[in-house]
Parts: sequence; structure tokens; C-alpha cells
Amino acid sequence: MKIGITGTIASGKTSLSIILKRRGYSVFNCDQYARSATNRGNICFDSIVHTFGEGILCDNGDIDRKKLADIVFKDEEERKKLNAIVHPYVIAGMKRFFANHENEIAFAEVPLLFEAGLEDYFDEVCVITCSKETAVRRMMEDRDYTEAEALARYESQIPPEEQIAKADKVLYNDGTLRELNTEVNLWVRHLRERIRNGSEG
Repeated sequence: MKIGITGTIASGKTSLSIILKRRGYSVFNCDQYARSATNRGNICFDSIVHTFGEGILCDNGDIDRKKLADIVFKDEEERKKLNAIVHPYVIAGMKRFFANHENEIAFAEVPLLFEAGLEDYFDEVCVITCSKETAVRRMMEDRDYTEAEALARYESQIPPEEQIAKADKVLYNDGTLRELNTEVNLWVRHLRERIRNGSEG
């Protein structure tokens, strides 16, 4: 079973992935894989530099991820250019991951799952979400964003209600990590039961 994990910013996607890994499940992290696209020697590196110019490079010739992020966050057209380079690379890596785990329940953390039109690729999509107030507070506390920066990032995403409407499973994460842990336990138990009942049928 291929399960996609997505959700609102600062909702706890990474925390959810960590909980699943601790239970022995395999999880592909699209953000981590995408970061490798900016490494020298990666097939995406030259295309990124050609598209955005050598001004995004550090003195040592590496891509300065902060400079690149500043460009694409402020301009939707620039962000589309970067996604056009990086998304095919990430999707190919994710498909290889699932091919290597086809006989088990496996997960992929995909922040832009709906934006990339990937919902039909998965057997099930889980959206983890939280209130706007919780998301903004977490970004300010955990990422040192100003309130204005946090609000801008929150407003740049697909509205949470749209994500929830498209989800097969929704986890609400305004509480503690312990509460999320309990919710995840119930969810994966249900997944295993569904598979077992399906195989018996």
C-alpha cells in the first residue's frame, strides 16, 4: 500500500514521519530528496544555476539555498521554474522507493502533493493539519519567523479545508506529541486490519 502524507505548514508532517519510522515503517521524505537536487554533481544542479543565474552560488560554487528560496518564495513564476526542474527528479526517486517496498505499507511525506497533482498515484492520502493559530505559533517558535513571515507562508499554501476535502484520512494535530502518537497508532492499526481483511477476502 502506497500512502502519501501531506498537510498544512507546521502541522507536524515530520513528526508524523518520525513516529512511523519508529514503528518500523519506511518513509520517503520528498523535501530531503529535493534538497539533494541543489548539490553539485546532481543532474538538476546545472539546470538550476542556468535558470536562476550564478548569483545564487556561494563563494565555493555551491548553491546558496537561502538565496534560491528568497527568489522562488517571492515570485510564483520563479517557483514554477524551480518546481519544473526538481519535481520530476523527486517523483522518479519516490517511485523507485515504492518499487523497492511494494510488498509492505510504505509512506511518502509530500508537502506539495496536491499542488503536484499526485493524489491519484497513492492508494491513500493522509492530511495532517492544525489551526492557523497553532501553525503560526509553531513557525515563530521553531523556525524563528516573524509573525508576518509565518502568516505569509501560511497563506501561500492550498487552503486547509481544500486539503481536508481531498484526504482519505485526516489527523488533527493541535495537541501534544503524545496525543498525535495515539492517533497514529489507531490509524496504522486500522490500515493493517484493512489489508488483512482484504487479503482474506
